[in-house]
Amino acid sequence: MSRNRTPEQLSVAELVHFGPLSRAHAFAAENLDRQVSQVNLVSELDQIRQCEPHAAVVLHGSAAMGVWAVESALRLAWERNASCVIAPSEIAVTSSTAQLAERLRVPLFVVDDPPNHALELSATVADTEAARARLTARCAVLFGDRSSVRDIVGVINTEVPGVTAALVTKDGNVIAGRSAVGRKGGGRRVQVSVAGPDGQQWAELVAELASSSPSWVETVETILRLARAPLTASIGRSRLAVARRTARERLLLEILLNGGDATEEAEEAGWQLTGRHVAVVLRAAGRTVGADDVDTPAIVFTWRDSFAHLPIVPVDGAWVSWWTARSIEPGHVAERLRQYLAEARLPIALTAGVGVPGEDLVGLRRSITEARLAAAVASRLGGGSVELFGELGPRALLACLPIGEIAAAARVALNDLIAAPDAEVLITALAALLDCAGSTGQAAARLGVHRNTVLSRIERIRARGVDLDSPDQRLALHLACYSLLSTRQWQG
Repeated sequence: MSRNRTPEQLSVAELVHFGPLSRAHAFAAENLDRQVSQVNLVSELDQIRQCEPHAAVVLHGSAAMGVWAVESALRLAWERNASCVIAPSEIAVTSSTAQLAERLRVPLFVVDDPPNHALELSATVADTEAARARLTARCAVLFGDRSSVRDIVGVINTEVPGVTAALVTKDGNVIAGRSAVGRKGGGRRVQVSVAGPDGQQWAELVAELASSSPSWVETVETILRLARAPLTASIGRSRLAVARRTARERLLLEILLNGGDATEEAEEAGWQLTGRHVAVVLRAAGRTVGADDVDTPAIVFTWRDSFAHLPIVPVDGAWVSWWTARSIEPGHVAERLRQYLAEARLPIALTAGVGVPGEDLVGLRRSITEARLAAAVASRLGGGSVELFGELGPRALLACLPIGEIAAAARVALNDLIAAPDAEVLITALAALLDCAGSTGQAAARLGVHRNTVLSRIERIRARGVDLDSPDQRLALHLACYSLLSTRQWQG
């Protein structure tokens, strides 16, 4: 802190959190943001009338005695714009006294030895830098005692008065702390970058301050910087633990899927292999990822936050899990997945496939295979998509096709159709017609248009050189439309 700048005054909140008032019993403690300019020890109520604004009024002697003494002191303190009132513990603070303090918005504290507290408060108020240095040191010690990201950020939120903090990724997702940080205007923000285990910037530690005096901003920034190294170490430990566990579980699942016997190890991992299973496979939308993808730890964390009782295992560019219950149904699982994909703070856009229920390990293997096919279909429909294998039917076979290569060939074979100004409309109409076995009425219902509109579009499709009457071309046309609609690419 610069020695050329006069430190700003401490607030009542600071005196409560790391000063002498931490040992006091508080009433009306919602209004602690007032600064304390001086401490006045008064033995007569009339002395309060001489107090300067923003004073901490400490009552002792006759000023604290009498039926209405404390209530009168609160009213006088309010008139003088005092920051707080401190009374001896010998008095009984009734509910009406507490209500008066709340109504006047004057914090009331009760202590054992008011004169001694007045001395301590005066010393603290006189040396702001020392008080804030003690706060900084306390936070540093607590950071070292905490092992998780959530607990480290929690130190800032619980120990630093008037500050709301959160650890936020570069894309705005809150990893730990108060999710409201950054959403409200008007507060001063302080932020420092936090590196990941690889040394690259991984997130921002952000704090919003209720008051923003220069020295207080400097103090908060110092505390945030002290938290960076423990946060990086915690992330490193978490990622290492996740990497070890997922590697072990990936090997275990591969053994089980390939017919090996690892039931004892599976039970030790907490997996259920007996009963009725519905498998789930998560995939990245529109791309393939490796089993060791850097996003795997974040996906594992979010999954366990939502489904703590379910496994999540990265295998072959996807993430596998399963529900086990006698009454579990794929539709229910799909609804839970849609909610998860919509609400979870995921690092990448995910899709999901759901298998058909299967019994015991043999049924689980089949359900996982089905979920993989359904997930491949869903991955081409965009983030958040969930497909059920039982509803796909033979369409699940399309998941095995090289859609990108087929779409490239389709752009050549159907060049004239793709060159049309309304190419997307025509290709969508052609796909609907082929889906409905050539029925224009059914195609119109599927598209939500009049049958004459479908007939008009068919004529425009024919005019672009597409032969709809040749049976040996219909399968190729159907695949071409499917690939073009899946890739959403209409030109070159």
